[in-house]
Amino acid sequence: IMGMKWMWNLIVAQREPASSGPEYGEPATRTPLVPRVSMVRARAWAACLLITAFALIGLWRALLEPSTGWRFGVTPDGRIQAVATDGRGEVLQDVSALTGGGQRVLLTPELLIESSGLLHLYADQDRFHATHRELWTVLQQPVVAVETASGTVTASMRDKRLGELGFYFWLPWGLGLLSLSVGLAVWVYRPADEAARWYALASMAYAYFMLLTAGSSSRLLTQMPFAWAQLHQLAHATGFFIIGAQCMLLLRHPVRLRLPWLPPLMLAWGLIWLSVDVLRLVPTIALGYRLPSVVMTLLLPMLFALQWRTCRSDPARRAQIKWLGLLMFASLLFAFIGFSAGAAGYNIKLPLVVGLGWQSLLFLGLVPLVTQVGLFQLERWWAYAWLWLLGGLLVVVLDVLLLAMLPVSGGNALALALAAGGWLYFPLRQAVWLRLARGSLPATRDVLPEIVSLIASQPQDSARLNTHWRALWDKACQPLRMETLPALSGEYAKPATELATEPAEAKVQVGEQGQTMWIPGWGGLHALRLFLPERGQRLFRPDDAVRAREIVRLVRTGLTSHQSFERGVREERQRIASDLHDDLGATLLSIAQTSSSGHTSGLARQAIEDLRLSVRGLTADAIPLADALADWRSESVARVMAAGIDVQWVAADMASDTMLSAPLRTQMTRILREAVSNVIRHSGARHCRIEISATGGWMALDIHDDGKGMQGSGLAQTQGMGLANMERRARKLTGHYALRVSHLGGVHVQCRVPMGLSATMGAP
Repeated sequence: IMGMKWMWNLIVAQREPASSGPEYGEPATRTPLVPRVSMVRARAWAACLLITAFALIGLWRALLEPSTGWRFGVTPDGRIQAVATDGRGEVLQDVSALTGGGQRVLLTPELLIESSGLLHLYADQDRFHATHRELWTVLQQPVVAVETASGTVTASMRDKRLGELGFYFWLPWGLGLLSLSVGLAVWVYRPADEAARWYALASMAYAYFMLLTAGSSSRLLTQMPFAWAQLHQLAHATGFFIIGAQCMLLLRHPVRLRLPWLPPLMLAWGLIWLSVDVLRLVPTIALGYRLPSVVMTLLLPMLFALQWRTCRSDPARRAQIKWLGLLMFASLLFAFIGFSAGAAGYNIKLPLVVGLGWQSLLFLGLVPLVTQVGLFQLERWWAYAWLWLLGGLLVVVLDVLLLAMLPVSGGNALALALAAGGWLYFPLRQAVWLRLARGSLPATRDVLPEIVSLIASQPQDSARLNTHWRALWDKACQPLRMETLPALSGEYAKPATELATEPAEAKVQVGEQGQTMWIPGWGGLHALRLFLPERGQRLFRPDDAVRAREIVRLVRTGLTSHQSFERGVREERQRIASDLHDDLGATLLSIAQTSSSGHTSGLARQAIEDLRLSVRGLTADAIPLADALADWRSESVARVMAAGIDVQWVAADMASDTMLSAPLRTQMTRILREAVSNVIRHSGARHCRIEISATGGWMALDIHDDGKGMQGSGLAQTQGMGLANMERRARKLTGHYALRVSHLGGVHVQCRVPMGLSATMGAP
């Protein structure tokens, strides 16, 4: 029903599918995959008709068997019993024979096995089919006698009902048809793709295999003998074809491997051993069919390894081969074990439906990929699924080894295998899972230094803020490349009302089938698109998005807290500045205006200038560097020239948009003012040169004079507060300060401070 519904949706669709179909998660594209919708519908109709034909033929053949009202089976102790099919619960024990129309057929456990393929000798298979032809003749009579140890029971023959088909019919019948619908749906999407065609052919062969198994496994006693043996023989050819089709699929997908000799070799191998099987050139099915099938299956891991190596530089294709290889391994695991045991002459006592039905994983496991789940959703489960399968295989292998090597029963061997597997495997699995789940990317706690650096950045300095932002994601995800997104667009666009209420961390999205991850911008931070984590080694997974949301939430919380703190600091500085200006400033102004002493008035006015500088450092925002240079030049040149000293001002060309924070402006003003004061008071110079430059994020201040030098001026001996203050201010800005001999003959004051780090420094 699911497969038919899928096909019907294709038929009634009014537009072409936008999915990439059988490419199993290639980058999404809006380009139509087929030029005409009518062709898609035609193929979908053909697929529906084929599915319907398979379903009805399988159902028709199973219902041809006449019903005695009893289902015959073998008890665990090897006796034959018959259970009423009408729900009465009546059971006939120790059934020995059926009689009808003067013909009597003895019943043996070998006649009630699911398939003649479970018999090793070809002679036993021929005897199986011959006896069932006799049973079919008996069941054509209107009344049949069932002989038991307690007497004979008469059964009136009637047509078989749907309710008598049972679980062992509907399970393989449904799995076969659903697998067929998946394979045909892939072909409907991409009929020109050779890999898709082989996949569809493999699904058809598997559907035939399962429908044949459904009829044979669910029979009440026998099956219509017409072509039964031939259909069984055809199933062997189908088995070779299923393996060959899977090899061709790996040969063509996701990359076309250049092995032109392999298809003819597989064809020759299959035809040779099929001839051996049909002509009975060997005595057992183990040599004629099972062993050649096992050998042919060994091509699959070889082709998988070649595809894995070929796709090593393409994470999207590597993800495809990961999942496809997992599906093939999982689907063929039980069949390979069963065939290997059968080739050695042993039968594993499991229902045939279980081993064959497990192979449907190859087809049903592809449904998430060709629908809406996508590779990036399955990437995280790939390693876990492998570990789960290997764990089960380990228990089975240990169980078999213990049974073969130790004198223990089956139950004890299984218990020991579970215990050994738990002690050895589960700790190892946990360690491997944790390593594979995280990959080589650092945990959230490992990027906390980058988060702190980002939070501590000056919010007004957008360039520096986004430099830290990009460095954070480069370390957290190690993307192959990173792009800046100006705004929401394309597949990430959402209504404004939704964006207004949605938290920023919730907007982290994985797109393009895991090839990109979108990081939202917030509070001056640019939105980013990251391409392929771990430098392009894999796809983004849902857990990567979860970790990214944690990082965004930490950054957002930290920036919000930091901005709140900075706002409080600014408000407190504003209050202090207002108090200084209103109280102390007014007092100094009164002294300057009322003092009769010129010296006192001058000191008061100088104090007012210092107070204004301090207040400006407390309250002002960042200003253009050009404005600060103009103020510094005006004040410094005027003071030096007023002292009768020639002055040369040199300011290198600087970027017009360079901003200078208020704390840095205040500190550099005081350093420059103190250095100029020393030239005026102590140097005895006739010429002074002031150089200022700002390159590479650093500001450099150099003041030269041709005076008496450090010894002559007394600076080396006095080391007054002025020099100590300059050094203290430079270190507070995490810069460098030095006194040297100038090339002019006097003193050289040198100061180097970073322009970005000072943004967090307050004015003293």
